[in-house]
Amino acid sequence: MVWKDQDGRFAWRLITDEARLHEAVESLCGEMVVGLDTETYWDAKTSQMHVSLVQVAPPAGEVVVADVLATGVRPRRPLLESPEVKMVAHNARFDEAVLRGAGVQAFGLIDTLRLSRMALTLGSHSLASVAEYLFGQPLDKSLQNSNWRRRPLTRTQLEYAALDARMSLLVYEELLRLLDEQGRLEVALRASEVAPRKPGETAKPRRRRAAQVPEIVLTPEEKRVVASLKKWRLELANARRVPAYMICPDRTLEHLARERPATLEALSAIYGLGESKI
Repeated sequence: MVWKDQDGRFAWRLITDEARLHEAVESLCGEMVVGLDTETYWDAKTSQMHVSLVQVAPPAGEVVVADVLATGVRPRRPLLESPEVKMVAHNARFDEAVLRGAGVQAFGLIDTLRLSRMALTLGSHSLASVAEYLFGQPLDKSLQNSNWRRRPLTRTQLEYAALDARMSLLVYEELLRLLDEQGRLEVALRASEVAPRKPGETAKPRRRRAAQVPEIVLTPEEKRVVASLKKWRLELANARRVPAYMICPDRTLEHLARERPATLEALSAIYGLGESKI
């Protein structure tokens, strides 16, 4: 069934049948560029992120929302692993990572987050902020942290998911126009490409610093505080769609648990915290 969002801005359809998904993927493989987004959930038992939905928005026609829990990710592979189709996503490295975790090497990814940082000067480059700046259209991101594992998903959740894929494509097209006007399009496109990593591959390790931070010995109570802080950090990282270490390193959490800063001045003395993070 094809649905339209409440304002009639775009159409989308949910696919839970593998045969129908094969048909949709075959059609999408003929596109030059599509918008891509994923919805995920965290499994506390396995400490792993899992893909719940994969949404693909072609330039024309309805957004295809595939229920990965119903169909698996395999039917999507001809599209996701095709270098012939550009797939634009906001913070594409996140989508590449979760798809890699599902056994898919996503080729042809273009990161609109990187394009935005090159084209615009904004306080925030989240998809919601960029969309509001470019189109005057605020995005409701309240559903980002909703339960994507639960079935059935609500129509509001599915509409939210479809809109993110559509908006990624619209943002991409507008950023290309702006970068072309600025004479930086070619450079920006090269910088925005996200190459797939091999399963199990991580980012190249940074050169080890000569001076090492002394190990912090924690009491049992401080260890419980660190565990709570790690849970908070993970929830925030998932909400922002970034790796947990980008929120703050483990050593920062340990230092917080040990010092319990009560003032901004005391907080500024915590390892790994700067003015911007505070």
